[in-house]
Amino acid sequence: MVSPNVVELDGEFTHRMLHTRGVRLHVADAASASSELILLLHGALGAWVDFKDVIAPLATHGYHVAALDLRGYGMSDKPAHRAGSWLHILLGDVHGAIHTLGHTKATVVGADTGAIIARAAAARNPQVIERVIALPPSRGLPALATRVSPRLLGASARVKDHIWRASLAADTSPAFHNTARFEEFLRLRTLARDIDHALPHIVETSRLRPVFPHRGGGVEANPAWFSAAPHIEDPDRFVETLIHALR
Repeated sequence: MVSPNVVELDGEFTHRMLHTRGVRLHVADAASASSELILLLHGALGAWVDFKDVIAPLATHGYHVAALDLRGYGMSDKPAHRAGSWLHILLGDVHGAIHTLGHTKATVVGADTGAIIARAAAARNPQVIERVIALPPSRGLPALATRVSPRLLGASARVKDHIWRASLAADTSPAFHNTARFEEFLRLRTLARDIDHALPHIVETSRLRPVFPHRGGGVEANPAWFSAAPHIEDPDRFVETLIHALR
């Protein structure tokens, strides 16, 4: 039994449970609802912890910043999957989270499948999602391997560990792979994966991951990112790049 509390980390943010659409969604946020909202969406094999080091720094630039645990992830509720489109369900959660946080509009930053959700949310309700900042997709076979099969539910810990390591390696530069920070985030992602009832949701969300990169347009901004996980690899540079893109 692994409790969601394993990812209840301390930091310059507040853990909150948002009651929306019959579920509780967890966010770690900083600053007040009177500021413009930046909503951070993690990818299929991550959790809110991927953004832990950028929440407070972004908030110092005058934004209300919230890193969301998607339904089924981290400290959010993990209800049994109901009938219907998984993406449609997640889109409802994103819009519910924005309104429960006290906002009518937001900029949404998405990593990996978080970018897919952000784009779809903007297409569905452009009056709510003012801007989308999509981080780059992973490249190569390790990225494709993380569109995981339901067989992962019965896989050994060794197989799952290999997939999680390969995914983070695909998202980051080779120089980052042998650092303590790489191992820290791999450990946090593994803890989030092993929380009770999380894995079925991870499998479902991973299947949103595209094989071919999306080319941005509309409300989407496309800064020159230096990796597919810049918020993990170099949070200071991520904050600088994002703030420049927003102004």
